[in-house]
Amino acid sequence: MKFSLEELITLRRFAAISVLFLTACSDGGGPGQAETNDPVPDEDIVLPSLSTQIEHWSQTGVFLAAADCGQCHTASQPGDSPAVLRMPDFQVSENQPSPSGEDISPFFDWKSSVMANAFTDPYFRASMAHEAEMFPHLAGFIEDKCLTCHSPMARTHAHQAGVGLDEGFYRAEQALVDPHAREGISCTACHQITDSVLTGNAYPDGAHSGDYDIRAADELGAFTIFGPYQNPQGQAMQNQVGYTPAFSEHMSDSRHCASCHELYTPTIDIETDQPNGEDFPEQTPYTEWVNSDFGPAGSNPQSCQQCHMAREEITDSFLTRLAVRPNGTVNTSWPERQPYSPHVMIGGNTWLLETLELFREELGRGAINEEGEFAATAELTREFLKTAATLTVSGEGITTGELVFDLSIQNESGHKLPTSFPSPRIWVATRVTDAKGATVFASGLPDETFRLPMDAAFTTDACLAVKKTADFDSAACYQPHISEVTSEDDVPVYEAVLGSTTGQITHVLLYAANSLKDNRIPPRGFDIDSVPEDVRPIGIGDEDTDFNAGNGGSDTIQYRIPVTGTEALPLQVETTLYYQTIRPSFIDGLHGEHVWIDEFRTVARLNPPPAEVMAELSFQIQ
Repeated sequence: MKFSLEELITLRRFAAISVLFLTACSDGGGPGQAETNDPVPDEDIVLPSLSTQIEHWSQTGVFLAAADCGQCHTASQPGDSPAVLRMPDFQVSENQPSPSGEDISPFFDWKSSVMANAFTDPYFRASMAHEAEMFPHLAGFIEDKCLTCHSPMARTHAHQAGVGLDEGFYRAEQALVDPHAREGISCTACHQITDSVLTGNAYPDGAHSGDYDIRAADELGAFTIFGPYQNPQGQAMQNQVGYTPAFSEHMSDSRHCASCHELYTPTIDIETDQPNGEDFPEQTPYTEWVNSDFGPAGSNPQSCQQCHMAREEITDSFLTRLAVRPNGTVNTSWPERQPYSPHVMIGGNTWLLETLELFREELGRGAINEEGEFAATAELTREFLKTAATLTVSGEGITTGELVFDLSIQNESGHKLPTSFPSPRIWVATRVTDAKGATVFASGLPDETFRLPMDAAFTTDACLAVKKTADFDSAACYQPHISEVTSEDDVPVYEAVLGSTTGQITHVLLYAANSLKDNRIPPRGFDIDSVPEDVRPIGIGDEDTDFNAGNGGSDTIQYRIPVTGTEALPLQVETTLYYQTIRPSFIDGLHGEHVWIDEFRTVARLNPPPAEVMAELSFQIQ
């Protein structure tokens, strides 16, 4: 039986709530007990409880609600011709909107994106609360810094106007009640950031760590909306919302994205709990990209926007007007533009999108997003992930007592795989069966909660303890780099593992001083010997000579699997490259009493971060 996407989401929500209900009603045994391996104690069941988000809020300083922008930057009415901001009909033309095409307008795509929900994200809020509780003497600074990029309109306005601040900091409790904070990364945040991102105030190659500039209401040039198109038609926007559109090259430049997605965090000494004056590269996709074939000096330049603001159906030759009149009619005197950049802003975080779909009401999004909208963006994200890597096999055969083959993973993206925030991981799962269907070998297969067998060891109290004894062995808390698979315990996992100032593993972001492991696969063109030290791989070992060989952005794993010789041939080999947004140690490693941490734990239990398939390869060996 097959289900539609909407039916699957409904079933998942029903199943999640059923588990919650059965667990809450159970006394710990008997027929009412939910059949789970790890039942949720009653006191740990805390569903998200954000108030209903306000879609139309009053203009605040230089910021306006996205819904007001969306009154004009929306699709034409179904059936209207010429159509605006609708998907093309390929039987007619791939280069123009179809009157019956689906809505691909900026506002429609954006409102079910990760960007629009940067504050709503339960994991973000739990992580921020976790760090603030760890360092109460720095809580104001921590929240203000996090909200610089997760609630940029509210944080920027608070500092520009000097309102809503607590001892000079914009705090999370204030963000809860500010509708322009709840709206996350919105139109008048991104489109009012000036071209200062091209140089930055503290970074010679552009801004990072929230070092962007938005002009205050009393500054020259305020209320300017920057865009990527020459000679914008400005009168309609000025009349409707009071902003002036202007062309600027920085809107198509990756440094615009880097102003938040390139992030250095201050390191706190784990022995003194005070900043030690050093910074840690928490996420560096921009620097990874600059040093790849896709960077500005590479052989195949492509910007962040070209990859992440895209739909497969929308080519560079697609022409569309960018707005309709306030009454919804089309003004044919307005110019058609190309290329058009859909505002889906897709990445890899299907978990957040599915969580938003499952808990729309509890997260305050029920009045803004219709059922199925987040699920549709999750599906786009799932398909996008499948473009990021490919698998190939060579040298396959059976020798005396061994099944042998070499599996290569090619990074097809413009940055490390995985990249950004250190919680994601990718890994290779392998299953070998004989001609009778008997399992000969199985490694890296996730369970029903998307955990791996070794995760139990990596999430022990000892591994997750905030502070560890001097003789603690952190090597027991993560998988080393695997270049050769000879047993089912050899699961190749690509990830970043954080180390504190004492050199021990940590899951507290601000304790991070170095990486104990960073075997994330570099992009094509990445020269390990010449790139900045901040982005060099760590923990690979000299014996793995094929890791990023020839700066090719790949890694090859040698499989040497013991066989008895009695297996029924041919042997069927199935390999899968999985991606997970939040690995279990980052879920279980959150400490603190804040309700946001409890809410995230409940959500992660009911909707565990999935193992998404990035690539698959099956082959037979005689």
